[in-house]
Amino acid sequence: MRTVIGIDVACRAAHQASCADEGGTLLFTGHRFSTDAHELERLWSRLPEQADEVVVVMEPTRNAWVPLAAWFRRK
Repeated sequence: MRTVIGIDVACRAAHQASCADEGGTLLFTGHRFSTDAHELERLWSRLPEQADEVVVVMEPTRNAWVPLAAWFRRK
C-alpha cells in the first residue's frame, strides 16, 4: 500500500506530520516531532504495516529539511 507523509518542517518549533493512505484517507495528523533519531523512529512506527511504498513530502525550509530527507532516504 502506498502511504504519503506530509511534513511541515520547522526551524524553531517541532515539525508536524500527517499521513494518508493511497486513497487519501488520513491515518493521522498533527504528529509533532524533532529532528532526533528516536522521534523519527517513533513517527515511522506509526505507519501501517502494509505500507510497502512511502512517499515523504516536505517544503525546503532553510536547511532544516536536509537531515530529515537523509533519514527518510535511508529508510
